Amino acid sequence: MTQHLSIPLWITKDEQITCHALLDQYQLLLSDEERAQYQRFRYDEHRHQFLVTRALVKSTLSRYCPEIAPHQWLFKKNRFGKPAIVNRLKTPLYFNLSHTKGAVVLVVHGEGEVGVDIEWIHRREKIIDIAARYFTQHEKNTLSAMDPITQQHHFYQLWTLKEAYIKACGQGMSLPLNQFYFQFLKQRIHVCHTEPSAPVSENYQFLQFQLGTEYQGALAIQCTTRDFSSPTLQFRHVVPLRAEQRDTHREFSR
Repeated sequence: MTQHLSIPLWITKDEQITCHALLDQYQLLLSDEERAQYQRFRYDEHRHQFLVTRALVKSTLSRYCPEIAPHQWLFKKNRFGKPAIVNRLKTPLYFNLSHTKGAVVLVVHGEGEVGVDIEWIHRREKIIDIAARYFTQHEKNTLSAMDPITQQHHFYQLWTLKEAYIKACGQGMSLPLNQFYFQFLKQRIHVCHTEPSAPVSENYQFLQFQLGTEYQGALAIQCTTRDFSSPTLQFRHVVPLRAEQRDTHREFSR
């Protein structure tokens, strides 16, 4: 039987949060370890985004489990740095987040591991040089044949898909980005590995999304079955500890 999969994306524009009273509330949510990490940031904008990010994660998880207050959430990281929830829950929860210039995106899922990546696409970077280091030969050839505008768009499509996938797998950069690539099928994106020892990847669903004209994003979801209808992404624009604005769109995996 086909199942309908609906995935909320919790989005915060961190640079727009300037209320000192609200930021003071975010400070109260930090653990001792997080507070020490917060103090180690050299630049104010990085410190600010870290604070908003932690508030977004904890306040959002408490939407799913109201019996746990935002300041009570505990996390541990695997050996590759991916965080997981330590608190005892009635049902499993998996989460992942990504941040870039001006935006933080969080995904929470109850049926399997998940990875998300978002990138501000107006960076002044030499994308061909980056592709030469991290992409497969076929991907590099495809990019080189494109005009500059199409090239930039396709680069960020590939980059966010790769980042989302390695985050969902929980292996980080220990899974080299140039050892897998994506096939863009009619209604599905499929990941293929160039190494025979690669992890099983058939049970991952991939989605792409844009936030306005500035951000490209991708989502990788570990599915318990391959028989899903076209997923729906729910874009929930929030200020942590404040109300949300919901904007639901039907998004296909292409």
